[in-house]
Amino acid sequence: MTTADGLVLKGKTVIVTGAAGGLGQAIVARCLDAGARVARLDRDADLLAQCHPALSTVQSRVLALSCDVTDADATRAAVDQVAAHWGAIDALVNNAATVTPSAKVADLTPAQWRQALDVNLTGAWLMSKWAIPHMVRAGGGVVLNIASQLGSVAAPGRGAYGASKAGLIALARAIAVDHAPDGIRSLSLSPGAVLTSRLVDRYGSAQAACAALAAKYPAGRLGSADEVARTVVFLLSEAASFITGTDIRADGGYTAQ
Repeated sequence: MTTADGLVLKGKTVIVTGAAGGLGQAIVARCLDAGARVARLDRDADLLAQCHPALSTVQSRVLALSCDVTDADATRAAVDQVAAHWGAIDALVNNAATVTPSAKVADLTPAQWRQALDVNLTGAWLMSKWAIPHMVRAGGGVVLNIASQLGSVAAPGRGAYGASKAGLIALARAIAVDHAPDGIRSLSLSPGAVLTSRLVDRYGSAQAACAALAAKYPAGRLGSADEVARTVVFLLSEAASFITGTDIRADGGYTAQ
C-alpha cells in the first residue's frame, strides 16, 4: 500500500548486500527515496565508506556494516545487528556477487568454481537463513535475490556465474514455497547486461561494452542500474504483494529471442 506521501517503503527495514557496487548503490538510493531504512552490507568497508556521500542527509535511516557473505558467523552477526538497531527486518536484497572468470567449464579451477558458488549463492542462503526468522517476528517480509539472465540461458565462458545465478532463482522459489505460511514472499530479479563499473572494467569502456552487447538485445541497448533499482523497489512494495516464487526478467527482451 502506498503511503499518503507516496513513499512505498516508508517504515520498512531493508538489508542490501553488495551495497558498495554500482548496482548496490543504486538499490540503496532508490530504497531510501522510497522511505525505507537501509542497512548497507559489503565486504569492502573502505569502498562502503566512500560511496553515497549524500547519505548524511538521511543518516538516521542508514546503517553501514562490513560483512563477508560467505562467513556464517559474520552474516548472522550482521543480521542480528540490523534487527537490534531498528527492531525489525522487513526485506532482504541478496545482491552481493563476485567477479567470475571468463573460462570454459572444463578450464575453471576448483577455487574459481567454489568462489562463484560461495559468494553468489551460499552467501544469499546464509543471509536468508538468518533474516527470515526476524521477518517472521515482524509479521512477514520479502527476500529478493538479484540473479541474472544467465541463470536462464547460457553464454560462452560464463558457466560458473550462470550456475550460481540459476541457483539463486531456485533458492528464491524454495524460500517462497517453504515460508509462505510464515508471511514471506520470495522471488528473483534477473537483469540483462547493466552498464555498471564492473561491466566497463570487463570491456574496457562503456562504449566498448555497448558496442559488444547492445545489438544482442531487442531493446537495442543495455540497462541502467537505476532501472533495476526501481524494479527492486516495486517488488519489495505492497504493489507486488501477490508476486512470489517466480523470476522477474529485466533483460531488454534478451531471453525472449
